[in-house]
Amino acid sequence: MEIPSQPSDPLVSATLAVLKAAREQGVEITKTKLVKLLYMADLQAVEAGENQFSGATWRWDNYGPYDSALTRAEYELANSNLIERRDNRLFEEYGACVLTLAVDIDDPLPDDKMSIVRDIVRRFGGKSATALKDLSYKTSPMVEAQAGGERGVLLDLSRVRRSKAVRAVLARARAHRAAREPQETTPEAYGELLVELAASRDSIRRANERVLGDQ
Repeated sequence: MEIPSQPSDPLVSATLAVLKAAREQGVEITKTKLVKLLYMADLQAVEAGENQFSGATWRWDNYGPYDSALTRAEYELANSNLIERRDNRLFEEYGACVLTLAVDIDDPLPDDKMSIVRDIVRRFGGKSATALKDLSYKTSPMVEAQAGGERGVLLDLSRVRRSKAVRAVLARARAHRAAREPQETTPEAYGELLVELAASRDSIRRANERVLGDQ
């Protein structure tokens, strides 16, 4: 069925997308898992050269990436009767708040975004909330935030795109090195290399100053 009131908030649409994919794949989604899956979906979009689409403003919180606006999106959906909330925390020592899509709906996101969400739910939806939290801490934006040592900072998701580019360059360099024929080195070659380095010393110094901004 069509969504009764098409949400204009990207965060609400992205939340519905995760719950729809979870319903299709028979995956149980808790509040904690929802947050981490949305974060992973945004990362995958950015890594592919696109913009993040969840609408979340990701910060390093107590349990990894988070945006407090997710709570508002959750309650908005619960009040619309599109989702059901089953809070087991009152009855089980290690219970969780489980979120389930209450009705079958059309895809709330464009095809390319839904494809990312379905892929993320397929790959990570079966993991526990703790496992997803641990994975999130190993992502490039979170590693960078932890290096700064202060919770609450905005996460730079473009970091994952730069990391991918660096990995690609390193992979090409390793492949090139592996394809090269063995090189023979002689004492004369060392001498020639030293002469070349000495002749290039000023050029190297000027290049370094330009890069470092000290010119």
